[in-house]
Amino acid sequence: MSYIGNQVTSVPFTVDTLSGDGGTTVFGPLTFAPASPASILVFISGVYKAPSVDYTVNGDYITFTVAPASGTNNIVVHHLGNGVIATLVPADGTVTTPKLADGSITPIKFSSAANSQIQSSGIVGSIIFGG
Repeated sequence: MSYIGNQVTSVPFTVDTLSGDGGTTVFGPLTFAPASPASILVFISGVYKAPSVDYTVNGDYITFTVAPASGTNNIVVHHLGNGVIATLVPADGTVTTPKLADGSITPIKFSSAANSQIQSSGIVGSIIFGG
């Protein structure tokens, strides 16, 4: 079959399995933080649980309104997406010249009077001086 656009791919949903003990209501951390309670499917002993009614999420933890019964791997959480996408900020000193797009840095031209002030201030970097 032909497609217009990106090729269709299939990837398995991320699934977390947890074990209830009859008293605990907060479980985690999950594999990743769901974007909302509705972005996961939750089953306890095969019974579907409704988001925001039977459970809430806070970051990568899930809180049930009623403690799940005791059982090994009786809580199953199917993630329907990739969770919250946080803004990624590179660590200091990790951005290299090849990672910068051409023309993304604009040179600054200084007069010769500014040249002597900059040299005496100890600034390190590439500065283009012109008249």
